[in-house]
Amino acid sequence: MKVIGSNISMIRGDSETITVSLIGSNNVVVPFVAGDTVYLTVKINDSTVTKLLQKVITDFPEGKAVIEIKPEDTKSLTFGDYVYDIQLTTALGVVTTIVTPSKFSIKGEITYE
Repeated sequence: MKVIGSNISMIRGDSETITVSLIGSNNVVVPFVAGDTVYLTVKINDSTVTKLLQKVITDFPEGKAVIEIKPEDTKSLTFGDYVYDIQLTTALGVVTTIVTPSKFSIKGEITYE
């Protein structure tokens, strides 16, 4: 996996892990807590309703969201560019997009094992 800014590029069918931390306005890490929910959502573009991939995280070791992408999550995706974001819904019901819509590229694979 390669991350440049907020753009992600990965090989289709690979296992990947993305660890997300929330940085507060004073540049201090704000831990995720019980009752929070973090969503990573991938779509064809930002105007479609259909989700191609969504990960929902509700457990936060050390206050961080660990998003695991498994091989089966991307196996059916066509090579190319998609869009994703990461959203937080706090235990109090406040919704915040913590990674704004960005590019999510699926690159070709050679070994299909």
